[in-house]
Amino acid sequence: MCPIPNFNHNNVLPPHLGNPTHPSHLSPYECTILEFCEHFATSQKRIEILKGFVAFRQQLTKTGILNGFQWLDGSFLENIEISGKRDPQDLDLVTFYSGIDSPQYKDIKQIFPEFSSPTLSKENYQLDHYIVDFSYSPVVTIEMTRYWVQLFTHNRDGIWKGILHIPLNTNNFDQNALDYLNELAV
Repeated sequence: MCPIPNFNHNNVLPPHLGNPTHPSHLSPYECTILEFCEHFATSQKRIEILKGFVAFRQQLTKTGILNGFQWLDGSFLENIEISGKRDPQDLDLVTFYSGIDSPQYKDIKQIFPEFSSPTLSKENYQLDHYIVDFSYSPVVTIEMTRYWVQLFTHNRDGIWKGILHIPLNTNNFDQNALDYLNELAV
């Protein structure tokens, strides 16, 4: 696992670290939630968004969404304060998951409506969140992955950029990340 790269000359994460044929140097870059928070908690607005993200991940675990990972993107992963002269508004992410380890699965829309509603995830967690159930169909998974790769790896100006990958079900890292964010005084 490579550390999260710094922003490049385009104020984005680089799409690769030199040689795009070397798999470990390609986006999406894998990191822990704690590494993500340590890298991006650079302003009060970012800390607020990160706290929402950690709370959302904790709710995923409570609800039984344990097997999978998340891809992170959007202006949050750009140096938008410089390039756009504004704060990020939210964090864009897609959760790739396989099944739900919970007897309440059939009630997930009542228990955790933000999981499948981008509108509610934005309102309640400052996340633009989408889902891909990769156990549903190989063809659908490939098509959805193709869609998200194309959408996430270019910004609105068409600049090629990198994204991040964080595994699910990392309770200790999630709690450590929340503790870290709560200790910050920005």
